[in-house]
Amino acid sequence: MAHQTSSVNNRVSPVQIWARLATEHQTQIIRLMAQLAFKLVLAEPNSPLKEVRRAVVSDHTQNSG
Repeated sequence: MAHQTSSVNNRVSPVQIWARLATEHQTQIIRLMAQLAFKLVLAEPNSPLKEVRRAVVSDHTQNSG
């Protein structure tokens, strides 16, 4: 059994892969991702996505001294 070694020189960035894909495949991937996102939103109707605002106040003057 052949042993594959990974090297930093052999890595390909996602941008390079995306650029080499045919336009039809890019379109299919975008549609698939949109469908998955839509189904995810529909799957949890009791858990609406909300923005939660929380302020973390840090007073460094109280801790110094």
